[in-house]
Order: sequence, then C-alpha cells, then structure tokens
Amino acid sequence: MYLFSFIPVPTFIMSSEIHRFFYSQPEIRRQRMLALRSWIVESFPEILESMQSKRPTYHLNGNWVAIGFQKNSLSIYLCQSGSLKIIRNKFPSLVDDKARMNFADKEPFPCKEVENSIRSILKSKTKSDGEKKSSKKNSRSS
Repeated sequence: MYLFSFIPVPTFIMSSEIHRFFYSQPEIRRQRMLALRSWIVESFPEILESMQSKRPTYHLNGNWVAIGFQKNSLSIYLCQSGSLKIIRNKFPSLVDDKARMNFADKEPFPCKEVENSIRSILKSKTKSDGEKKSSKKNSRSS
C-alpha cells in the first residue's frame, strides 16, 4: 500500500506510548529494545503490540512476551518459563526469575538465543487453543 503514488505506508506503526517508553531508555538499552521489537514485528506480522503493566507487550496465539527494564538492564518477560532452557543452560546468570531474563547494559546481548526463546513462545499454541480445535473436531464428527 502506498501514500500518494511513491511513499510506502509502514505496515506496523509504533504507538506513541511505546515510542515514549523506548526513547526514555539509555542509548544502549534503547538500541537493543528497538532491534528486538523490529525482529518481533518482522518475524510475526500478525503480532498484537500493546502496553501492559507499563511494558511493551507482544501477543500471539494466546502467548505473550514483554520488554521492560530493571536498574541498568534490559528485561524480557515470557509467559512460559520452559522457553528459557536454552538461555538458562548457556547463560545461567541471565535468568533470575521463573520467566524473566535480565541483560545488563554493560554486557554483550545474546541476540540469537533470545530470538530462539521468543520464537518458541510465540509459535507455540496454548493448551486452550488445542482444546478448542479438538472440541471442534468432536462436534463435527457427531
């Protein structure tokens, strides 16, 4: 889609509230957050982005991922702690909660491992989705 005949319309526009959140962060954290957001919206075009609990949150298939911060670090919250296995095994000091990863601003950011954890959350179907599908099959076969 184009504005006028030559200017492409962005397919995923950031809300002003989310923009303010990202641009209130220190430079290194802001760069990491924006890179992560870009990867999420490009990898999952059907994602729903909103502010929840004062954090940018991304919903898909009944699952969610949120981007936040602690003092001097970027935090990523996942709705399922099982997806942290890869990161927990490689970088045990980064996972300090059941479903939260913290990355100090001064430390390297393990981008691929974070993307893999997020991908496994957003691609998985929730249990209730599976139950809905099986109940539809059962109602059709009756």
